[in-house]
Amino acid sequence: MKSIAVIGLGQFGHQVAISLTQKGFDVIALDSDIELVTEIKDLVHQAIALDTTDEKAMWAMNIDSVDKAIVAIGSNVQSSLLSTALLKRMEIRDIYVRAITPLQESILKSMGIRNIINIEQEMGVQVSNLISSDRIGRYIEISNRHSLLEITVPSMFRGKSIKDANLRENHKINIVGIKTPVPIIDDDGQVEYRFDMTDIPDPDYCFKKEDLLVISGTDEHLDAFLKLGE
Repeated sequence: MKSIAVIGLGQFGHQVAISLTQKGFDVIALDSDIELVTEIKDLVHQAIALDTTDEKAMWAMNIDSVDKAIVAIGSNVQSSLLSTALLKRMEIRDIYVRAITPLQESILKSMGIRNIINIEQEMGVQVSNLISSDRIGRYIEISNRHSLLEITVPSMFRGKSIKDANLRENHKINIVGIKTPVPIIDDDGQVEYRFDMTDIPDPDYCFKKEDLLVISGTDEHLDAFLKLGE
């Protein structure tokens, strides 16, 4: 079982710590704010009220033994950088750090931090993609030129099988999964829909109008594919 230290329990750090716990990691949640630590203590493996810039305190809690560390501190850039420097001194191999300013990102790069999280920038890209096309659902940037997104089926493929559409060969697109709507009737007789995901779809499956495709590829190929439905 891998252990991960999450430093900074604001909204972002809190959610990261809980999500990683749900994925089966042993999460050690750290913050100097006792109220934030108390709030999360029953939801993670361990929660500690600690000044993560205090070297003696960090060594005393054996933070050097974790497999990975995430510095999720937001507005306090100084605390974030000092905590990161201390993690580097403790020789923790995988360190992920949230950056909120270009200067902070530049400093982190000069410190040798490769895993820099810029959630404001990433969310900006996601929002712009959501707004620019009403056919796009969720959007995830995988690299600086690869993405994964969820879209409605282009009309030209509705009724065609996955095998006949041959998106990989013809459009350089990979189908990660297909979401199909399933009607659910509540106690009041109202119909709602949930989407069931098929992650290894049958090649003979025929696309339906109401399906959502989860696809991946380079941004160039995804953009070309999206234009097919315009």
